[in-house]
Amino acid sequence: MATLPPGTEVSIRTDALRRLNFPPPKGSVLLVAVHEGALLAPASPHTQLIGLRHGDVIWAGALGEQLLTVESDGGGDPRQLLGDAMGTGPRLWDVVWPLELVTDSRWGPLSTVYQGERPWVVIGLVSGGDLLAAPLNDAANPKRYTPILAQEDVLMPGSSKESQLELAHVWSFPQSLGAVGSVAPAARGRILEALRSYF
Repeated sequence: MATLPPGTEVSIRTDALRRLNFPPPKGSVLLVAVHEGALLAPASPHTQLIGLRHGDVIWAGALGEQLLTVESDGGGDPRQLLGDAMGTGPRLWDVVWPLELVTDSRWGPLSTVYQGERPWVVIGLVSGGDLLAAPLNDAANPKRYTPILAQEDVLMPGSSKESQLELAHVWSFPQSLGAVGSVAPAARGRILEALRSYF
């Protein structure tokens, strides 16, 4: 299970860092910003990280603790910084397609880093303008942190099934990433409520 409490300062192991298509900017301070409930999940080492520069969130990524090295115990809970970045920005509700999170998926999975190409929903903005997004997945196991989007809630070519938004897997992507669709206006208030509840 995840064991590192929120606020722990970490670095990403070099072998794992090399495989990330969207790594943290050099020089950023990485802190654990995981939901405390993840520390009670015996089957998963999954955690959420944020990258800070001068106290501002400039990056986010979600991966397994075994890919991390603890740098210091840190202090406080930076999760609120991630929460403050949610529900903001001019690209809010865009659907983007960033391709794979890892550089060569043929090498196999990288811990709990989300696998496969899929649409992601922009749910916020980090300092500097990069996009915060969560992936869409098949609606097979809905939970409090996976709000359901009906087929008509995702306005995107080829969208033909119900899906769930995986809020425990937030990543940041370059603002240059183009939109391939959007979340329908009728669903936005419900998703925003889920964001505020979870973050």
